[in-house]
Amino acid sequence: MANNYQLQTLARALDVLELLERTPEPLSLTEIADSMGEATAIVYRILHTLEARAYLYRRPQDKRYSYTGRSTGAGAVSRAIDVLQAAADNVPGGASVEQLAAQVGLDQRVTEEILVPLSEKGLMERKAEGESWYLSHAVMELARPFLNSDDVLLRIRPMMERLHVETGETVSLFHRAGDKQVVTSALPSAHPVRYALEVGSAFPLYLGAAGKAMMAFLPEAEAESLIKNHEMASMTRYVPKTAALRKELKTIRQRGFALSNGERVEGASAVAIPVQGDDGYPVAVLGLMMPSFRTSDDALQRLGEQLVEELRLLRIPSARRDS
Repeated sequence: MANNYQLQTLARALDVLELLERTPEPLSLTEIADSMGEATAIVYRILHTLEARAYLYRRPQDKRYSYTGRSTGAGAVSRAIDVLQAAADNVPGGASVEQLAAQVGLDQRVTEEILVPLSEKGLMERKAEGESWYLSHAVMELARPFLNSDDVLLRIRPMMERLHVETGETVSLFHRAGDKQVVTSALPSAHPVRYALEVGSAFPLYLGAAGKAMMAFLPEAEAESLIKNHEMASMTRYVPKTAALRKELKTIRQRGFALSNGERVEGASAVAIPVQGDDGYPVAVLGLMMPSFRTSDDALQRLGEQLVEELRLLRIPSARRDS
C-alpha cells in the first residue's frame, strides 16, 4: 500500500513538472491545483519538495512557481537554445539577464541558471565588471565543419563565383534547417545598390525564391507537413497564402526553378534552383538576388532556365538527413 502511494505521489510530481515546463508564465498554487484537479494541500507538499530539490522556483514577490530547467530532457535543451537565440539577436551589444529573460519568457532566476552551464561550455560570456551577457565566439566552432568541409559548397563554389562575375549580382547558397532556409555562403554584389544576405541569416521556407525552391522538390508529404504545421506570416507587403503556395510549388517543380519579388525584402527580386543529390532530394539551393529595378520577369525567367541547364551537369552526392 505504501509503495502504491509513493508511486501515485511520484506521478503527481511529474505531472506538476510537465505542467510548469509547458507553461510560459509562472503559476500560483491554486492555478496548479485547479489544473491538476487535486487538493491544494497535496499539491503544496509536492511543490515544496520540488522547490527544495531545485526543480521549481517560487518568486518571492507573488509566490508563483516556475520550472527552473533543471532537467536533461527536451525542455531544458529547448530553453537553453532559446537563450542562445536571444543572445544572438543582441549581437554585438549584449543583453542583461533581465532582457534575455523577457525575450524568452522565463523568470530571471531560471534564465541565470541556464546561463551558468552555457558559460561553463564557453558558449556565453560576461565581460569583467559588466552585467551584460554576450554570445561567445566559441559558437563559431560549431559551424566550422559546415564552413570548411561542406561537400555541396566545395562542388558548387566555382559555379557561384562564375555567376557572380557574369551577372554582377549577389549569389547565395542556402541549406534547410527544419522549417527555415539558412544562408550558408554568399558572394555580395559589387553594385552600389544591392541586396546581400549575411551568412547565418534564416528565413521561413515559404518566403522567397530559395525557400520555395527547396519546398517544391521535397517529397510531397514532407512539403505538405511544412505547409500545414506552420502559420504563414508576412515580412513585407507580400501576403503568403496556403492555396497560392501549393499552386506555385507545382509550377516550380515543372519548370525547375523559383522566382520571387518583394517577399522577404521590399524591392528585391530573386531566382533560385534546388541543388539535388543523386536521389533527387534537394540538399541545398542556389539563389541570385538583386534590386527589382535592375531586372525583369523575362530576365529572371531566362536566368532560371540557364541555371537549370548548368546544374544538370553538376553531380552532387546524396546527403539526405531527417529534418
